[in-house]
Amino acid sequence: MNSPSNNSKEILLELKNVSVAYGGVKALDNASVYFREGEVVALMGPNGAGKSTVLKAAFGLAPVDGESESGHAAHAHGVFWRSNKVNPVPHHMVPLGITFVPQGKRVFGRLTVRENLEIGGISLKDKTVLKERIEEVLNLFPALRAKLNQKSRELSGGQQQMVAIARGLITDPKILLLDEPSLGLAPKVVKEVFEKIREVNQKRGTAIVVVEHNLKSLLPIVDRAYVLDKGKIVAEGKGDHIVTSGIFQKVFLGALE
Repeated sequence: MNSPSNNSKEILLELKNVSVAYGGVKALDNASVYFREGEVVALMGPNGAGKSTVLKAAFGLAPVDGESESGHAAHAHGVFWRSNKVNPVPHHMVPLGITFVPQGKRVFGRLTVRENLEIGGISLKDKTVLKERIEEVLNLFPALRAKLNQKSRELSGGQQQMVAIARGLITDPKILLLDEPSLGLAPKVVKEVFEKIREVNQKRGTAIVVVEHNLKSLLPIVDRAYVLDKGKIVAEGKGDHIVTSGIFQKVFLGALE
């Protein structure tokens, strides 16, 4: 876990009073979150709470409403990168320093591990830099080095998840958005994935935002956590405070007013 000095670090990414609706159903309702440089933050809550939508809205994969219903001024609403309002579009967010790794061990199965990593650096024009970046992530994920020329679909689920995370790091992002990285993985592999997330954060200083259901594995490595319910932020604080606050019981048992 990172030190309390994180409070003095710059806020990289912020969603202010953001709402997202799919077919008239609100997935996010006037939600505000922020993520500082170098910290690990968890987004938690029941299914359908809006956790993944936070990541998608930040990366430009979900439609952010133009004006909040509660009357917030336009300038106080939207997605902000280093305090500057941005119009989130995926191919614009990557050069800024944001990478999104979707749930489900998303790899290009017919391509080799090396080709998957190269796709992660498609925005890098200098091939020498790309080669250096691939070498850097292989040092973080040494188990992938022997698999470089293997088709990604032939890898185990845990190895595919490692490829997906490694691919997301090729552009050397300031912040990595991870959507349920433990989904469908065996407990032993889940432990390895979270150890790797901690290592990426500590060795590279990458800020990491994680949507996750596996709270036992996640909370020991986070600096802060947000709890969502029905598209709203209902709690925010340090992981141990969230656990002892009783908010989970209220949210998951439907007792939250």
